[in-house]
Amino acid sequence: MLQNKDIKNLSELKSLFVHKHKKEEFFTNFIDILKIGKYHAIFSNVKKKGISSLILIKILISFQFIGVDNVFSFTRSYWDKTVGFGKDAYYRLKNNSKVNWRTFLLGVVKQALLTIAQREDLYEQKSSSISAFVFDDSPIEKTGKKIEGVSRIYNHVIKKHILGFQLLVMGLYDGTMFIPVDFSLHREKGNNKRKPFGLKAKYYKNQFNKKRNNKTSGSKRKKELDISKIKSVERMITDAVKSNITADYVLTDSWFTCWGLVKTTLKNNMQYIGMFSKSTTKFTYNNKKLTYKEIRIINRKNIKRNKRFNLYYIRTVVEWNGQKVVLYSTRKGKNGKWKVIISTDLSLNFTKTLEIYQIRWSIEVFFKESKQMLNLGKSQSIDFDAQIADTTITIIQYIFLALANRIEKYESLGKLFENTKEAIIELKLHERLIALLIAIIDIIASLFKDADSEDLFTTIINDDKAFEKIRLLINSQNSIYKQIA
Repeated sequence: MLQNKDIKNLSELKSLFVHKHKKEEFFTNFIDILKIGKYHAIFSNVKKKGISSLILIKILISFQFIGVDNVFSFTRSYWDKTVGFGKDAYYRLKNNSKVNWRTFLLGVVKQALLTIAQREDLYEQKSSSISAFVFDDSPIEKTGKKIEGVSRIYNHVIKKHILGFQLLVMGLYDGTMFIPVDFSLHREKGNNKRKPFGLKAKYYKNQFNKKRNNKTSGSKRKKELDISKIKSVERMITDAVKSNITADYVLTDSWFTCWGLVKTTLKNNMQYIGMFSKSTTKFTYNNKKLTYKEIRIINRKNIKRNKRFNLYYIRTVVEWNGQKVVLYSTRKGKNGKWKVIISTDLSLNFTKTLEIYQIRWSIEVFFKESKQMLNLGKSQSIDFDAQIADTTITIIQYIFLALANRIEKYESLGKLFENTKEAIIELKLHERLIALLIAIIDIIASLFKDADSEDLFTTIINDDKAFEKIRLLINSQNSIYKQIA
């Protein structure tokens, strides 16, 4: 529990928790479970005016759980009076380029995974589900042109440019829950020299800017703005594995699929599955250099139909830079558009490959829920260090909720995984319902000419009303299934 000597009455925060957090002790309990105090060294060099940075962090993490959105609203609430810190204490911490927010987040992730492992060991129940690193980016809209590093970025959902950042996230799906592990913010420079980063020169010059020591974490994060997202993904994989966080597969959409990422995945003893759309890339097939389209035409008589996913497909083993990979050319119906899935795992059949690839949708749900429930990306601070701080804090809040849901879901029965049959049903139900949803979307897409099931799924996920209906449907089906199981 939090100590009164650190914060006068912070323990009272639990009485104001919003209804959706069932236990009064939610926040204080999870502060203890995740042992955030272990990371004091990360903030030791930024302590100012006798205020512990860790105490400030704990307060910042609590905001969404006490109905407070930001420092401004907190300092005007009852709870600021009980804590007794001024708003400048929080701003100094968030704006400090010396804070290594990435190391802090990674520490929380490792502690969350350790907590899960310890509870599984306690009740002698291990999940045998497939685990995967999932990567994707999402537009983060901003309203101020003076925000440091902000640019015009393309939003593929609404098909137009907006002011903001592209948020690239690495998540770990462990078979039951999605845990965000790392992230980076990126901007888009564009090709118009008169409008650097999509802005008129005067707006770009007026952006907030501050000097940072090149050795600080803040300086390194600022440089990531202009690093390619592919390079960032490769770095994230390498860093995670070095920290003993690993998975069975790496999953991405077609934008990220490239040889460099496949090479990094294999180097770190994982398998890669992703969509592929680079039509000029040459693979070695029958001792010839051919594109995937040319390979598909050669094997057009080998087409098969998968009843489960209602897809036609052609499976071909080829070489890519000396590495054997599987190309699955797939289409919906006899007149549908061909799509390509690439996999380095030659042992999988088509059905299993698609089952694993569908795990990628868990990151779309993460983006949706974090923006909707936790105000992901809503920070309007002009200091880039604060943008990193606020994003990290939001992601940690998400980890709190995900871990609480997992622990309470089973321990509310009396013991974690006490009933093996029911545990297996719970662990697999979420995956089956998502698969059912995707199958329904595929059927709908097949009824309309030029409809794309993947685009349709993304549209539904990003529509608030549709998403809420789907969530209610899944919850109701969950209850029904448990009654009849």
